[in-house]
Amino acid sequence: MGIKINTIITLSNNKQYVVLSETMYQGVKYFLVMGMADKEVISSDVAIFKEEMEGLDTYVVKVTDSALMATLTNLLKNQME
Repeated sequence: MGIKINTIITLSNNKQYVVLSETMYQGVKYFLVMGMADKEVISSDVAIFKEEMEGLDTYVVKVTDSALMATLTNLLKNQME
């Protein structure tokens, strides 16, 4: 089952993020996420994750490429307007 908007993702280090938006870019799904602690959103902890599928399992990888982040930020921003 894939990740959807408003889903809470828990990473292997137990850090949690809530999915705010998603977009497809070059055939890959990306998510705009915001960190969470004690069920409270941390507005200063914003990231973009790339979805990776392995069999039936879904994983996310943080996007760190600045050019890709700029492109994805514009796509995600336009979807939220």
